[in-house]
Formats: sequence, structure tokens, C-alpha cells
Amino acid sequence: MRGTRPSTPARLRLTGDVDGLARIALSQEGTPAAQAAALLADIGGRDAANVLLKCVRRHGKRCRVESYDAERLWPLLEAVRGLGRLRERRAVPLLPPLLDPDTMIPAYLTYKLKMAVMRTLLAIGAPQGTDLLLARLAGTPDSADIHLVHELCDPEAVVPLLALLWNMLPGYPVQAVRALGAFRDARTAPAMLYLASSTDSTRDLRRAALQALVDLPDVPWATTRNNLGISTELWRLTRDPDRETAWLAAVLQSRTEDGRQTLISHLRYPHGGHAHAVPESLSSESACVMACAIIREKPDLFDAAEVGPLLSQLLLARKEPRPLRQAAAEALGSLGGQAATATLLDALGHDRIADSAAEVLARLPAPPEQRLLALLADSGDPARRRGAAVALGLARSTAAAPLLLAALDPAGPRPLRAAATDALGLLGHRPAAEPLVAMLTDPAEAPSLQARAVRALGRIGAPETLTAVSAAAQVPSEAVRLRAAEALGGFPTDEAIQLLGHLAGETDVDVARAALGALGRIGTPAVRELTTLLEHAPGRRIPAQRELVQALSHCAGAEAIAALGRVVTGPFEDAARAAAVEALADRPEPERLRPLLQFLDDNGSARTPRHVDVVGSLARIDDDSAVESVIAYFESQSCFSAQRYWDEARKSLTTLATRHLRGSTL
Repeated sequence: MRGTRPSTPARLRLTGDVDGLARIALSQEGTPAAQAAALLADIGGRDAANVLLKCVRRHGKRCRVESYDAERLWPLLEAVRGLGRLRERRAVPLLPPLLDPDTMIPAYLTYKLKMAVMRTLLAIGAPQGTDLLLARLAGTPDSADIHLVHELCDPEAVVPLLALLWNMLPGYPVQAVRALGAFRDARTAPAMLYLASSTDSTRDLRRAALQALVDLPDVPWATTRNNLGISTELWRLTRDPDRETAWLAAVLQSRTEDGRQTLISHLRYPHGGHAHAVPESLSSESACVMACAIIREKPDLFDAAEVGPLLSQLLLARKEPRPLRQAAAEALGSLGGQAATATLLDALGHDRIADSAAEVLARLPAPPEQRLLALLADSGDPARRRGAAVALGLARSTAAAPLLLAALDPAGPRPLRAAATDALGLLGHRPAAEPLVAMLTDPAEAPSLQARAVRALGRIGAPETLTAVSAAAQVPSEAVRLRAAEALGGFPTDEAIQLLGHLAGETDVDVARAALGALGRIGTPAVRELTTLLEHAPGRRIPAQRELVQALSHCAGAEAIAALGRVVTGPFEDAARAAAVEALADRPEPERLRPLLQFLDDNGSARTPRHVDVVGSLARIDDDSAVESVIAYFESQSCFSAQRYWDEARKSLTTLATRHLRGSTL
């Protein structure tokens, strides 16, 4: 039967038949010729390039004496684009004449040809492409023109592009700045600095200009006479209320010694008082936070003896805003050293910043475990004991378990008991199960503490605690039910799975999502319950269809694949169907083939990102039906198909061809 199949371009591509593709490209018209030209470029090589050059010469003559429509122009477009992918310099003299006004190509198609010619000339690195693009930019450029600037590789184009920048800004300011910034050329710095500091610039334009400056390999203003003025503008931008703007400005300042001293001045004068005069609307707090963030990311650029005391002062100053103190803690952690550690330990007693200090201490290369244990054992300062408990839990300190168990004492302060509960859960300390169950089942305990207890029990996963966790999933408190649903994911038993199935049908979306997430963590043992839930999902009795699909994606076996297939082809929400396609596309089992094929059969004429995922997945399956579907999808493309879908169809065909040429059976 295979011998009777016609030698279409797609099938010739699978065998790498350059001669066969060449015959079609040079003797046929329309879709077959366009397909052959595109596939020749995908194969590559001098023989393929020679054929594409002949195609261009052939159409270059005919378009002056014969009328062209979209179908007839397509082979020429693909030949031109293919020569660009091959970087074929012999095409350079052939391409500009295609744009002569005496051709019989309609005006509505001339634009597509001009863009293809320009893109190919730019890919080759020909100056003619630069000239054509600059001419369009000098007129009324569109978004495609701006995008082509990204493909310029001629550094000599920077100066004329700078001259044309103001012509591009009215329509596409951010895109134009990003395109020019992609050159990473120091000559763009003055324009970018102007746009970054101009009060007329929008937030997005200011960000784009600053990002272009950050991407420069060097700091072009470091030794200029106007360095002070530039530093002043960056100083102002570091105080911008927009965090991304402030961050980019701080990164630029960190690249010079003067700039780093300016960053330090933000720490020294967190409430102003610096020599630079700025409007009161500019945030000093933002500048301090950014200075701390730079120190955190690049501690080697700063002298710990100079900035450490400033950071310590900010961290321990109770009057300072919490975000600033958090940033100071992070910066101190990056600096390291005994002084920084001592300050962070001191901060454990500050209720508004204790958790941040604990997190930083736990992430230190060598957390001060003994000092933290001593703090936890000290009954004189409950706040600092709580902070030590948080840090020891995050550091997974098993040595702290006895002290943490003692801290669960019902007579102790609630904040300390809550921190000890969390820490024991993180440790997975089995002996803590009994006192945590007592806390969970005591009606006198606060629901917030019970919610922590049930979460800790889920992390410990002791089988004997399942009854208490299950009961917690049915109490009136939403916070406790939510944590119980999450905790049940640590108990891969039939009882827990059935209860999670019930919770997944709750009208409370947060609880339902938590239950589905827990079923996903249980995985394959929960597939039957998830399949049952799926039967109710089209009627929207399940409020989180996408989460249901994600849970199924964690299950192995044919039953899970069949369930995902029903989502792909059934009356489910678009988000759920997209997630099911993605899940099936990533699976290795051959059983995924049937639902993917069914999806294409039911939606064969559509063009969506999901089709791209399905076809790409089928191209990796060694099966005749999958191969035929990929070929059919490629052959269904037309001159009106979006470029993205056409490119992906070719890519999937290339995947098939690579497998075939390595010996796979088609």
C-alpha cells in the first residue's frame, strides 16, 4: 500500500530526496512548489541552495509578464525565505530586483515580498537589506519594520538608526528602544540616558531605556566629563516608586565607584538629607531597598566594614518600614561574617522582622546552630525563642527537636508554639505526632494554631494521625479545612483519597484546589478517584477543571491517559483541554497516541497553539498513524496560514525525517 502513495513534498522530505523536491519546486506551481522550496531549505546544502536560486530567477522573470496571486507568489516567498535561512550570499544580486515597481505582483502582496526580501538580506548580512530597512524606517514604520531592526547585524547601522529613533518613537517607543538596545553599542547610551531621565517618558519606555543601558558591556560614561550629571539622574531614578525602574538604575550605579558610593549614601541617609535635591514624591525607602538588593546580589563590590554597620542599623531600627528592614537582612546575609550573624540573631527578637532574619540565618552556608539552640533554650525572651524556632526549622536542625517538642507546652506563648509546630513539621519529626494531634483536637485551641498543626501532621505523615487529619477536613473553620486538604496528600490511602475526592467537589474553590493538588501528589493510587471526578467536571460540579487535569498528569498508566484523552476531546473548559494536551504531549507511553489523533481528527481545520503541541508530540512517536497525521497537518497548511503554524509544521516534519534517516520504520 505504501508504494501507491504519491511522492508529495512531505514524503520526499522524510527520505531526504533533494532531487525529487527540486523537480516539484521547479516544475509545479502554488502549494506543492512552495512546500518543496521550504523543505529544501530545511535539508540545506549547496544542491538545495542551487534549486532555490533557480526558483528566484524563474519567478523574477515571470512576475514581470504574468499576474500573480497569493497562491502563485507563495513558492517565491518560500524560496526567498529559504535562502535567508541558508545565509546564501549568491542570492544578494537576485533579491532587490524583485521589488521593482514594474512587476505584476499586486500591491497587497508586495508588502509580504518586501518583508521576505529584507529579512533574507539582513540574515545574509548584505548592506542592501540595511538600506531597505532604513528607508522604511524613515517613512512611516510599522511593527514588522521595528522587529526587523533586531535582525540587523551591521554595527555601522547604529548611527543612522539613532537618527531615525525619533521617527520610530511615536508609534512603537518601547519596541524601538529594545531593538536599538539589542546592538549593545555604547553609541546608544546618550539617547537611552535621555529617554530614561525624561519626564515625558512612560514607565515602560523608561524601563526599556534603562535595560538597554544595563545590557551594555561597559559603562560608557564612567570617565566622561558629564559623569556627575549622569550619576545625579541615576540617583533620582533609584528613588523612583516603580521597583523595576529603581532596580535597573541601581544596577547601573553599581558599575562605577562613584555610583557605589551613591548607593551607600542611600543607606547612610535613608530619609533624605543628601546633597542631591530631589522632589519629595521620590521615595527614599525605594532607593534604600534597591541599594540593599544590589549588595545582596553583588556583595564583593562593597566593603563589609563600611556597609555592614549601616545595614545593621537599618535592620534593628524599629521605626524603619518592614520592606527596608527585610532588604537589609538579605544584604547582611550575603555579606556574611560574625558581625552580620550577630545582628541577624539580635533581630530574631524583633517581631516585625524576626521571620526574615530567621530565613536569612537558615540560608547561611554555616547556620549558627549552637547559638540558635541556646536562644531556643533560654526562657527569658519568648520573642527571640520564637525566632530561633523558625530559623532552626528552616535549617532542618534535627538537634532542635527536643527543645521544639518542649515548646509545644499548652502553657507556653502562642507565637512560640506556632513556630515550634511549623518547625517540627519541616523536620518531619515523628515523635511530634501525638502532641500535634492533641493540639488539633483540643476545642480550646485557636483555629489558626490548629491549621498549623494539621499542616505539620501532613508533612510528618504518620499513619496513626490520619483519623485526626480526616476529621479536621470536616470542621467549620475554612483555614483548618484548607490545611487538612493539603495535609491529606501525605497519606496515600483509600480513606484519604475518598475524602479528598469529596473535598474536591466543594463549592469553596480554594479547598477544592487544595484537594486536587493533594490527589496529584498521591499520584497513581488516586487515579480512580480523579477519573470519577472527571465524570462530573463537564457539568461544572468540579470548580477547578485545570487543577483536576494537572492532578491526572501526575498519574501513570493507561487509565490516566484515557482520562486525559477524554478531556482533550470532550466538552471541557479551554484551559483544561489545553492542559490535557500538554500533559499527553509530554508523556512517553504509546497509549497517548489515540486521544491525540482523535483531537486532530475532530479539529483538523483549526489552527491553535494546542495543534502545535499535539503535532510536535506525534512527530516523536514511532507509529504509522502518528506519521500520517503529521504529514496531513503539514499538507493542510496554505499560503494563508500564520507563519508560526507553518514553521512548526515544518519543524515537526524535520523531526520525523531525522528519525527516519536514523533507521526508524515508517
